[in-house]
Amino acid sequence: MATNTETTTTEDERIGEELNYPAESWGGFLRNHFGPSLLWALTAIGSSHIVLAPTISGLYGVFAIWIAAAVFLVKYGGWELGVRYNYGVGRNPVEGYGDLPGPNHWAQWVTLLIVVVPQTIIAGSVGVAAASFLSAVVPGLGRLPAYALLLVVATVLVVSSRYSLLETVLKLFVVALGVLLVLGIFVAPPSAEVIAETAFAVPELRSAVFLGLFASMAGFAPTGLGTTINLASWSMAKEQGARALRDRNLDPHDEQFHDYIAAWIKTGRRDFNLAYAFTFVLIVAMILLGANVLYPNPPTDQNLAIALGSILEESFGPWAYWAMIVGAFAALYSTVITLLDGAPRVASDILPLVLEREMDTERVRKTLVILMAVISFVPLLVIGSLPVTLVVGAAIMVSVFQFFYYVANYYVVREHLPARFQPGTGAKTYYAVATLLVIVFGLLGAGSQLGIVG
Repeated sequence: MATNTETTTTEDERIGEELNYPAESWGGFLRNHFGPSLLWALTAIGSSHIVLAPTISGLYGVFAIWIAAAVFLVKYGGWELGVRYNYGVGRNPVEGYGDLPGPNHWAQWVTLLIVVVPQTIIAGSVGVAAASFLSAVVPGLGRLPAYALLLVVATVLVVSSRYSLLETVLKLFVVALGVLLVLGIFVAPPSAEVIAETAFAVPELRSAVFLGLFASMAGFAPTGLGTTINLASWSMAKEQGARALRDRNLDPHDEQFHDYIAAWIKTGRRDFNLAYAFTFVLIVAMILLGANVLYPNPPTDQNLAIALGSILEESFGPWAYWAMIVGAFAALYSTVITLLDGAPRVASDILPLVLEREMDTERVRKTLVILMAVISFVPLLVIGSLPVTLVVGAAIMVSVFQFFYYVANYYVVREHLPARFQPGTGAKTYYAVATLLVIVFGLLGAGSQLGIVG
């Protein structure tokens, strides 16, 4: 027995030496490790940046930056816990949700519900916003026919898994738009009068309009916390951190691998922090440009595309109107494609877990893509093709449910990570306060919609 143990230990040490540690230099990091959260960021730059930010800045001016900063600060930990779990345990957090106290698989069923249903509604609301920009370019094309056309194209591409080229092109437009937005601030920043008038002008906090818009930002800025699962999927695909240990049948709890895991958790955080900062810079840029051009007249359901097109025109001239139209369309349409692809993939991963049996996950994925596309028409037919109204409503719905991910991610981190990687006292306090605030944001949003508050 002693010989076998010694042999095993020697083998573990040999494999440990073969593990690839992350590059510590910034150059090595950017070449080899920056990626998963960039995909997340490009997903996040959608309705929160294109619809909500100019709407709020058009109403409240520069004060909207404080709203965005508060939401970003509170929501950060939900994803950070997911990143910590990805690299420290080597699994997607949704797998760990099966261990939450209560009936078997209840948390995974809840995850399935609050991934598929809200994202179906969101696809419709964001899709109509994208359709409004397409309608502005193609005279005579109504929003509903435009949405139907966009949805058919997106569904075919996602079902056939042949959308990578289109998605790459859309992302290039999004990045180009981001550069223009940042440059636009330096060319045409808000006037001193607007800054002085609005920077610290606290709105009527009990008004239904403010509470609804604040809750919508809490839901969609930079995106819903449900994307912690999508971020985990992209991170896990790189087979790094504890995932690499599991692939070699090694135990992440073994202390000899803890330096390796610590290095990868640090790298995962660096990756996410850059992407998070990127999305924050862009939403601030949109707020400043909105305050400069739109305040005090926010875009409406009727003039969304025209109003947003004018944001860059003042900075760069008439050509920038069309650059904004194309860039905004790309940001919104890429979100629709991501939703139609992401939610069914997550669902097809969860269903075998909750049903505890083998499934043809590819068939499940394709079926759900088609169902999501068809059902996404429902809110449009009931409410109408009103992009701002639909986006705000969908965002408030997301804000009501997303506290679940905070609670679930914290629980699986506490239960599954080795002691060395557990949150410290300061982090625990932050998570507790942030979770409470996320719950409050959702309740305020729901109350404003129901007329209970405001």
